[in-house]
Amino acid sequence: MDKRTSLSIGIDKPLVLAKKTELSFDLQFKPYQQDYFGYIFRLILDDNLNIDLIYDRRQDNGKHFKLIVGDKFTDINFDIPKSNLFYKWNNLKVLLDQEAGTIILKSANSTYRHLLNLADYKSYKLFFGFNDYKSFQSSDLPPMRIKDVMINCKGKVCNHWKLDETTGNKANDDQGSLMANSNNPSWIKRQREEWTLENEFYVSGQASVAFDHKNESVYIVSEDSLVRTNLGATVSTSWEYLKPPLYMVNGSQSIFDPLTGKVLNISIDQKIVSSFDTLSRTWSKGFQHPAHGTHYLSFNKFFSPKDSSIYMVAGYGHFRYKNSIHKYHIPTESWDSLAFSGDTLFPHYLGGMGVDKDGIYLLGGYGSSTGDQMLNPKISNDLVKMDINSNSFKTLYEINFPISEAVWANSLYIDEDSKTIFGLMFPRNKFKSFLQLVSISKDGTNFQELGSTIPFDFHDIKSFADFYYSKASNRFVAVTLFYDSALSQSRVRIYSLLAPALPYQITEGKQNPTTSKWIWISVIAFLTGGSVLLWLSKRKRKNVSHNMQPVSPKQEVGVHPNPVVFQKESSQKTSNRIQGACINLFRGDIQIFDQKGEEITKQFSPLLKELLTMFVVYTIHRGRGVSSEKLMELFWSDKSTSSATNNRSVNIAKINGLLEQLGEVKISKKSGYWSLENIDTIDIDFSQFMSLFNQSEELDKNEIDSLLRILEKGGFMFDTDYEWLDGIKDEVSIHATGLLSGLLKKLDLEKDAEIIIEVANRIFHFDSVHEEAMVYKCRALVQLGYHSLAHQCFENFSQVYQHLYDESYSKNYREIV
Repeated sequence: MDKRTSLSIGIDKPLVLAKKTELSFDLQFKPYQQDYFGYIFRLILDDNLNIDLIYDRRQDNGKHFKLIVGDKFTDINFDIPKSNLFYKWNNLKVLLDQEAGTIILKSANSTYRHLLNLADYKSYKLFFGFNDYKSFQSSDLPPMRIKDVMINCKGKVCNHWKLDETTGNKANDDQGSLMANSNNPSWIKRQREEWTLENEFYVSGQASVAFDHKNESVYIVSEDSLVRTNLGATVSTSWEYLKPPLYMVNGSQSIFDPLTGKVLNISIDQKIVSSFDTLSRTWSKGFQHPAHGTHYLSFNKFFSPKDSSIYMVAGYGHFRYKNSIHKYHIPTESWDSLAFSGDTLFPHYLGGMGVDKDGIYLLGGYGSSTGDQMLNPKISNDLVKMDINSNSFKTLYEINFPISEAVWANSLYIDEDSKTIFGLMFPRNKFKSFLQLVSISKDGTNFQELGSTIPFDFHDIKSFADFYYSKASNRFVAVTLFYDSALSQSRVRIYSLLAPALPYQITEGKQNPTTSKWIWISVIAFLTGGSVLLWLSKRKRKNVSHNMQPVSPKQEVGVHPNPVVFQKESSQKTSNRIQGACINLFRGDIQIFDQKGEEITKQFSPLLKELLTMFVVYTIHRGRGVSSEKLMELFWSDKSTSSATNNRSVNIAKINGLLEQLGEVKISKKSGYWSLENIDTIDIDFSQFMSLFNQSEELDKNEIDSLLRILEKGGFMFDTDYEWLDGIKDEVSIHATGLLSGLLKKLDLEKDAEIIIEVANRIFHFDSVHEEAMVYKCRALVQLGYHSLAHQCFENFSQVYQHLYDESYSKNYREIV
């Protein structure tokens, strides 16, 4: 709730209620969210009467927007079509007419009235979304965007908050001098300049990507499952194959067939197109495996609805660049190799392809005029038009780009109205590369770089990038894939950028050397609703493969400043699914898993859980367990000695009966103390942590990974309130913080930026205002090019610091980075 967004107007200086006061604003909902319920605005008259516009998700009368006065619904209720509510701006006006004693609400072409005596009211305050004002507090709010809040009084605009800010917690009043205040704002102007990491996860084997433009769905094809993620959604869906694995050969790609609604996987080498059926969870065809490489790595493709065919162009393999054109007719499942006339297409790969009503356009790539990799390979900057009606190519222009060695993500988007081509370009001569969104007119002029850069690990046979435009929500989408052959898994990252995209101006810290100098351009809007900062949990390949089970790529961030989590490749081997018997204490409360890896914690009553926690902690931390006297003092001090002894025996027997599911581990008495025996037969994260803390040598890489995995879910027993555990929790927090702080000092910022972020995030589990961790994390984020996240980390830290110490943090952002 601390991260919910609010916009408040008139807190310090209430607005004067004129004889006719009209509130006007534009509203839009965010699509694919789980919960649509709560306050659009709350207007408070003289700190006495509230007028609320709410969104009620219930389907009682089909009219979700309702106006409330005081504690009663009025007769004003209406609806906005979902096609408008989610994908267009909707203007709403609310008129308070003192003379007529009415409230008039206007939405689209409809007008609604409610009688209300307003004669005695003098002033008002206005809140959008969350508010904590006196007795008028409201915490429920739908995920929404608002812009252009205006107050009309005396027949003119008295106040106008465009909400076109980029940073900070204040919004300027263009017509007056009344500043609006916002808590946890997410300014849309920034979302048009900086790419948002929507999701990051891992899937088994090599992966490919397809995009359903109509439903804004990104599909990831892996060797054991198909994963679907809707843009902006908080959950993903996966279908585990009925008969895995799907061995995708090198060079295969995927595409979405809008006519059948199916994902297709393509291999030009084997002349196979396989379609996936989500009901049977099967692919229509398999690929020959093992295969002997590919001739068509990074080929371009597009679906032609006119003839229900897929066209595939160019590619690379076996030391040769291709300029061949293949056609696959979906209804007849037939293949053709096409001969094209006109200008000769430069043999290449890593070019971009886009389609509009005028034709197909190919841009750039890397290859050679002979097709032979050994004979003068070079970059092409040609813009070529492809005509499938006349089967011809025409070279339109050669374009000079500022990025040397520039190649392209697989797809281009062409805006037909502005005749502008959009694409993601990147330098091919760097492994730690970056994707840059650019636009260029179809006549080869007006080149412009837009938005921030996207980190991209480029290895031509292990990495892939594609680019889409989603018309429904007016967003650009970028997807990057990177295959780790050692772990046999692929990392998937999905990014989005609101359109129209803007040039990016870096204002925080040192400029990333991979970016250019940008220009500020104004834009509208302000985002509110739900959690503003989202961190993206990573699903390993075991987690993705659940038949039609929702998976959560996003979670709300707590009060500690950790907006994003990274993980080194070395730690990707561990699945979140527990393998074998174990007991965990670093996950909020105790968690117990049997030998099959299934959680059995719910089989323990609250008393049994606390008792087992004590036996585990005292056995590992004290090294000798807990005495009978201590147990009686803590749990049965109100009972006689015989009754307490009986209770102790009964409950220990219950615990031992349940622990049989873990193997040989049990509670027994030795040397006058009750302790956990045979603890070396199961995994206990607290035991592993204490072992790492107590060793005298420096931690090696594997031990660091183990430590980070142990602390990944949070602090030690942080969801419990056992008085006997308080001192140990403090001690463990000090141990963990000291151990992690020592690691920070030994890591190299340039080489270990991602792991520095991981270590800092773990420190925040124990100390939300650990200054050193914040500094290291901000600098590491800047090193990786995540400038806005670095700035947000600093702002979060400053807010928590202010909250805890009731004073402002003494340093500014520039000093930190």
